[in-house]
Amino acid sequence: MKILIVEDEVNAREGLGNLLGKINENYVVCGKASDGEQGLILAKENKPDLIFTDIEMPKMNGLDMLERIKEEGQNPYIIILSGYSDFKYAQKGIKIGVEEYLLKPITYSALKNSMEEIERKLSLRKEKAVIFEQGIYEEEILKQILLNKEKNIDNLYEIITNNIKQDEKIYLVNLYLGDKYIEKNDLIIKEMYDFINHYRIETFYYSIIEEYRFLPVFISTSIDFLELIKIIRYNLIFSLRNSGFSDITISIIKLNGVAEIRRAFDKIQSLSRWPVVLGNDEVIYEELISKLKLVNCNYPREIESEMLKAIRNSDSIKLIDINKKFISYLKADIYTPADIIDITSKYIFSILTVSKACNKDLYTEFNNEGILDSIKFIYIFDELKERLNYVIDKVCKIDDEGDTVNSFIVRKAINYIKEYYSEKISLEEIASGMNITPEYLSRLFTKELGKSFSDYLKEFRIDKSKELLSNNKLKIYEVAQKVGYSDSKYFCKVFKESTGMSPKEYMKFY
Repeated sequence: MKILIVEDEVNAREGLGNLLGKINENYVVCGKASDGEQGLILAKENKPDLIFTDIEMPKMNGLDMLERIKEEGQNPYIIILSGYSDFKYAQKGIKIGVEEYLLKPITYSALKNSMEEIERKLSLRKEKAVIFEQGIYEEEILKQILLNKEKNIDNLYEIITNNIKQDEKIYLVNLYLGDKYIEKNDLIIKEMYDFINHYRIETFYYSIIEEYRFLPVFISTSIDFLELIKIIRYNLIFSLRNSGFSDITISIIKLNGVAEIRRAFDKIQSLSRWPVVLGNDEVIYEELISKLKLVNCNYPREIESEMLKAIRNSDSIKLIDINKKFISYLKADIYTPADIIDITSKYIFSILTVSKACNKDLYTEFNNEGILDSIKFIYIFDELKERLNYVIDKVCKIDDEGDTVNSFIVRKAINYIKEYYSEKISLEEIASGMNITPEYLSRLFTKELGKSFSDYLKEFRIDKSKELLSNNKLKIYEVAQKVGYSDSKYFCKVFKESTGMSPKEYMKFY
């Protein structure tokens, strides 16, 4: 792996180079720069796989340098080295595609974990990415065409057309990943690769469109349309479910020619909404939709009246029951996704309006969190249900944790911790998945829970480790791994700091 270090502090620059050499002798530091201008020159000369950079530096700051590097066609992985927490810089870092922020002074274990993750991603990229003459990665071609972003779009059409065999049928398959899995896209891509290889599909292109949480795949194959739908449903979806991806949905479009890709994105968005109605296990396609016996979805005034009365009476139990009734109403018949989303938006707006009249003004807060706007971009029913339950929980002031969590953002972060605490997770990773800055998420955590994100994560992991240690069935290093600590010695240190006793002592005592 070729690595460029851009850091104006000589001790930090040299120290990082030494640490990298200790972690893996195959990490080649191809250049060291003391400012952004020098870093830009070295990046052009060496084309590194990974760039470490500070933000505040002479001549040109780190983020401006990275932006120039990206504009010139390079796509290295990026790790920011800084204690700088200015919101505008963090926000710009997200847009540029920063992989991770490492705060100074850098520890060996934090750097090692980051490098292992970068190495895994780089290995996968090298397997699939081929750079073309115009400087576009293979995995970017489909995205550029679908979003009409590339000036030389005819060249991209030609690349695809030249790889299609005569008489083969062409399809556009789209996976909706949702908020839950966008950070797991490498694993999902591997499942897709296994599927494509199993059915010997030689010509395919895919892209990740993060702003929509889409993974579109262009396929050229001799397999008939209905047969392909069948094998996607019983092979690809089945495999994704077995791998834990329970909410991913799939839609498919049959194309009459490569030129139709350019006009297919609106159709992808439209088809991808139908799992709100049909569930997550159907492969969605136009003929299936055309055969549905749709029912006109009238706004449930009776349910709304019951709900408004329960809010005025501060009857939390009744309100929860009414919300369940509303959710059941949405599932009672086959409505269009547009009807379901429209009715849900009106229902939530009514809740906010009456809560304001009852001195429970949540409208401004929900508006700041983007709850009402997020309803418009729902693609699966579970996402819709999650937001409805969240609104009702807020009105009832219910929180399963026993904490007063006032933010939808913090609740999502907590839920993420609950699900992925056994893996390497970070504030930056969660914040990126919600399109907010790490600094903003950190402030919300401290404000609402009275503790930092890292403290909350540590306490959650230690509580889980206590449960595992009490069973006496696992060894200490196994418990450490199960709660997200790859270094068992570090786990023992954290455990003792938190509980006053070592894991071994805890096992004897309990």
